[in-house]
Amino acid sequence: MATPAVSSRPTTDGTGGNSSWRSTPAYVWCFLATIVFNIFSAHWDRLGVPLGLDRISFFGGVLLLALDPWAWKRRSLVLRPVHGAMFGLLALATISAAGHGTLLNSYGLFALLDRLFVPFVMFCLAPIVFAKAEHRALLLKTLVLLGLYLGVTAILETLKLWALVFPSYIGDPSVGIQFGRARGPFAASEAMGMACAACFFAASLAVSRFRGAWRWLSALVVALSAGGVLMSLTRSVWVGLVLGSVLAMVITPALRRYIPVALVGGAAAVAIALAVVPGLQESVTERAGTSRSVYDRYNTNGAALRIVEQEPLTGVGWVKFLDVSSDWVRQADTYGITNVKIEVHNVFLSRAAELGLPGAALFVACILLGPARVLLPQRYREKELVGWRAVSLGMTAVWGVTLMLSPVPYPLPNTLTWLLAGIALIPYVSSSREDDRSTDVVALQR
Repeated sequence: MATPAVSSRPTTDGTGGNSSWRSTPAYVWCFLATIVFNIFSAHWDRLGVPLGLDRISFFGGVLLLALDPWAWKRRSLVLRPVHGAMFGLLALATISAAGHGTLLNSYGLFALLDRLFVPFVMFCLAPIVFAKAEHRALLLKTLVLLGLYLGVTAILETLKLWALVFPSYIGDPSVGIQFGRARGPFAASEAMGMACAACFFAASLAVSRFRGAWRWLSALVVALSAGGVLMSLTRSVWVGLVLGSVLAMVITPALRRYIPVALVGGAAAVAIALAVVPGLQESVTERAGTSRSVYDRYNTNGAALRIVEQEPLTGVGWVKFLDVSSDWVRQADTYGITNVKIEVHNVFLSRAAELGLPGAALFVACILLGPARVLLPQRYREKELVGWRAVSLGMTAVWGVTLMLSPVPYPLPNTLTWLLAGIALIPYVSSSREDDRSTDVVALQR
């Protein structure tokens, strides 16, 4: 007799189960703490903390998980081609960094951790850490609370109410980049926009999962996080949020008919925000017409293509582009050189320029076999996972658009993209004895 599928009907607390939070393993709390602490990454010294708490919680979570035999009894990992591609890219980047002297300097090491190692580990461990519905509900609540903080902070920044902004370094023009936009604790508007987008998708799912106060709070966060995306004044994230929302609704049969309503409603909400928030319309209009950042992309991308032409197999070395960019940038006839000490504003070209075409091919393979695979129909024994597929695809769209227009060095957006994909692909990258006994699954077709 087939084991009944786990119901997706929300319960009072939205967990999908009766387990108490007190029984939640320590490693789950460590990974949730990593997500929260990630927002302060690279700025811990300004908070008087000598060592990043996100690093401590991440490696502590990995250690606790490895030492907990019960965690591996429920689910086990299934090796797939994506794992081979990730291992190959990590190995190639590590060898390149060691060979070009960037492995042991802080920038090269943290770039390796934040752009490859931690996101890949999160993807691999997500099916184990968040194997239970109640643990996924805790993740959902964490992202809702995070979206509340980021959304409110974005409003306070836009209104220039600096006395109410926490931490105070957010209001310091000398800290970070892009002062004048909503930057949040990242001190970078693009990271702020991408994080708000992740919270937007998570809060949208939470509205349908939770009841009572959590449901109303989630609905509020949907609006606040969408506002945070708008106030980040980052065009790539704007486009990514629209694309991700449409894709998430397309793969969810029950939501397809609401796509026109969602688009019209979203446009109306933006119009209201522009009319109500002082100075926002002027900022958005100015940002939409900015051309300098476009010229920066032209220059760095052109330099990357020249490197690929000259060094197609090895590139110039892991994160070495900043050191050699002035040797490869050329003056164009129709626009000037505004800045050469910046990274390539296209991650695919960046991988090719720094790791050679083999590195770029491995990076593309990781994406196609990992987050992009969420596009394919999935078979879920737990119906509760259906919504996570939509959340993952939405965030992957935001991340993917931004990859084409930015170096995306930010820890939290990278981590969340791969973590959400690992959850959405639980049936593909992991297995359990219950899966083997059960034939009661939900097959999702486009």
